[in-house]
Amino acid sequence: MTYPVLAEGEFGELVALATRCLGADGGLPLADEPSFLRRRWAAAGVITATVRGADGGLVAAGSVRPSPSDGGSIVTGLVDPAARGRGIGSRLLDWGLTESGRPVTVETESLTAAAEGLYQSRGLRQVFAETVMRIDLTAPPAAAPPGPWPVGAILSGWSDATAERFFAVYEAAFRERPGFPGWTAQEWIGGLAEDDEFRPGWSVLVELPGLGDVGFVTATVGWIDQVGVSPAARGTGLGAALIGESLARMRADGAAEAWLNVNVDNPADRLYRRLGFDDRGRRARFQPNALVR
Repeated sequence: MTYPVLAEGEFGELVALATRCLGADGGLPLADEPSFLRRRWAAAGVITATVRGADGGLVAAGSVRPSPSDGGSIVTGLVDPAARGRGIGSRLLDWGLTESGRPVTVETESLTAAAEGLYQSRGLRQVFAETVMRIDLTAPPAAAPPGPWPVGAILSGWSDATAERFFAVYEAAFRERPGFPGWTAQEWIGGLAEDDEFRPGWSVLVELPGLGDVGFVTATVGWIDQVGVSPAARGTGLGAALIGESLARMRADGAAEAWLNVNVDNPADRLYRRLGFDDRGRRARFQPNALVR
């Protein structure tokens, strides 16, 4: 095991390692994209550990990077599926925990049962987890399509004129949830509008008579980004109708697939499966028990 900053010549090997891990474990489909990996393995302040096999090939790697949110560190690692069961993952995790600042978060975009057991053995507790889901848009629509829109529903697309209306529904739908970030309208709208992959044409706002704006969906290339329904309109089928509308627009534009992430505690996962999404793995974050409140 060595502890250098990842050399440029090794980065292609890291991408290949991430691809092998993603193929075996599932999880976030972005996890083997070079731009995603550079932010986590080759940015300023990152330190790495690499493990090579007898033939010199990269079989495992770990990284520790600064956490911008709490001033601590984020630890992550990859072990080739063919090299597991030899204690390499344990050694990488122990190295990362030793090298990291405090507080520390252990991050994985492809959680396996073995990894979860390893984290627990080191006194780490899961503090966040999402199921990664995918739908094939080239296949026939689900046998249980979304129900009809409520009577009088008015749909609007994303535009400069409607963006703040989207934000108002976002805030109403999510502000009572734990961990709500409390973004301003400018921050939330800017985060979407400045994303090159944001697709206004796949993003929809719905208004109901007597209630006003009550639901929205936003989408990016290949992704259902967010879906929200205000408390006054829940239980009316709006969530399913909004997703169905966005998926229909994706299909019409030739998209082949769509992904989404849903918190493991969110019962909406049943809705997504009913609409034709299937599970493609889990991503999670762990912290030492002492940090978990």
